[in-house]
Amino acid sequence: MHIRTTRWVITLVLVLTGCGGSQQPPPPTGEQTQGLTEQKPVERKALSQEECEAQSGSVVGDIGNGATQRADYVCPNGKPPLGNIAPPAGGPTAVEGSVCCPR
Repeated sequence: MHIRTTRWVITLVLVLTGCGGSQQPPPPTGEQTQGLTEQKPVERKALSQEECEAQSGSVVGDIGNGATQRADYVCPNGKPPLGNIAPPAGGPTAVEGSVCCPR
């Protein structure tokens, strides 16, 4: 009878504590949250694809995470964008979030 009670108590303790495997990590605080906050898009000059190419630039599209619209975005060559690519007046045929990068 004593062994049953001990096993029952151990089982109860393990169930109540969740065996330590299902604990959630504490929420990030302080410097851990730097870079995690949502950044507002930066306002840049709007250029058409033709205007970009006329300035010896190349169009770089966003991969879908909005990175090209952040203030700290740099082009693949390490330089800041010349401007955002604006969709043409006839319709949204430009890739959303594209920027003009200097060559």
